[in-house]
Amino acid sequence: MRALALELDDRALSLARAGCVLTTAPSAMFDRDSGMLGPHAWSRVRSHPTLTSTRHLGLVLTGRGAATPAPAQVREEIVQLLAAHPPQTEESIWIAIPAQAQVPGVESLLQIARGASVPLAGFLDAATASVTALGLQRPAIVLEFGLHHAAATAVEVVSGRACRRRALVAANGGLIGLYQAWLGLISATMVKRTRFDPLHDASIEQQLFDVLPELAREAVITGGSTAQVTNGVERFQVELTHDQFVAAAEPVARQLASLVHGLRPAGASLAIVVPRAIADLPGLRSAIDQFVGCELVKLPDGFAAAAASILELPEGPPEQDSVRLVRRLPVQATPELAARTSREWIGEGRLREPPPSHVLFEGRAYSLEGPPLIVGRTAAGSELQPAAGAQITITLPEGLAGVSRRHCTLARDSGQVLLLDHSRFGTFVNGERVAERVHLHAGDRVRLGDPGVELELIAMSDKTVTG
Repeated sequence: MRALALELDDRALSLARAGCVLTTAPSAMFDRDSGMLGPHAWSRVRSHPTLTSTRHLGLVLTGRGAATPAPAQVREEIVQLLAAHPPQTEESIWIAIPAQAQVPGVESLLQIARGASVPLAGFLDAATASVTALGLQRPAIVLEFGLHHAAATAVEVVSGRACRRRALVAANGGLIGLYQAWLGLISATMVKRTRFDPLHDASIEQQLFDVLPELAREAVITGGSTAQVTNGVERFQVELTHDQFVAAAEPVARQLASLVHGLRPAGASLAIVVPRAIADLPGLRSAIDQFVGCELVKLPDGFAAAAASILELPEGPPEQDSVRLVRRLPVQATPELAARTSREWIGEGRLREPPPSHVLFEGRAYSLEGPPLIVGRTAAGSELQPAAGAQITITLPEGLAGVSRRHCTLARDSGQVLLLDHSRFGTFVNGERVAERVHLHAGDRVRLGDPGVELELIAMSDKTVTG
């Protein structure tokens, strides 16, 4: 049976049929009590903040909208989408749900769909749908960047089947949080240089809000951009650099990176799947670039909906009074969709750099050119000691929480440096837990214990030290 697929991404609410995205736009609705209905609330989010909603879909998905107008707003939004693109004869509807969706939220969506007489066939995990359609044969982390949240979903591919394993959600941030940071940057800069505050008037704030994507893209391409507003007959403008955009975005970027760190085993080579619309935004790309050795896959908005509309999904009636929730699918590479994506390897230049030559700890550099280096604790203080056989040790003081007596080993391995974890509580490289072993690069930071101690990997020659 053919499918009309709806993707409930509140940053890019999308509808797709036969692999083609019919519509995609931010989820924004006017408050029903305002007497204003229609799909154009996004253009009034800042000029009429009390009459518009951008949180209703998130409230429903997380099961927190029961006592609010959110279910009615979501119902109105879905009804309007389907009125503009009605289901065809014998066409069922699948809903691709994001990582933030909870079981009570899915139940609420089912009630909303039935109340609106939507011929719903089932729910499909959006991350699983994307990985399946991409034809990926390696583990993937699918990033989700909503209006008010960010999330990451780990999808494994085992024996040709993609399966959602785990998801992490950060309830703050998202696109509106990022835009708010940039609005604050523009306002502070404009007040300082012109003594005019563009955020004192809602209509002027909307002017800036509407052009933020363009300003950010220009900053990436040219290294800077000009923000300008009009107040009656007066015009005010300021020049902003790319670095200023990056600095303002740092809290949001750090949060996004922490989600990936929380799901990725240290050093694991996997696919990081990111919406193209946010992948290269100032600050966010630098957060992604730290995951050296991973494949970066950029998706157009609505990709999960397009995938769901052409994938081979379960058919036949489910159990009575229920619908399916699909989180596992056979990998079904769809070249027509994959052609709309772009792929690259993160940190290719760094992978070609020389491996680290020394470990830096408490101001001393310990060579990695010779025997294996054992790190752990003894009753003695931190010092370098010869050990029996062809090895050396860095001994750490007693009483360090989470540090084992023989915690980890660093050794040469085919021209690279390999870390072997022997500990009970784990070793972390750049904030990611090591799964038994990982290859290290110059600049990596190895943490033992919590808060524990930190070792830094450096590449050192007779004249230079890099890290």
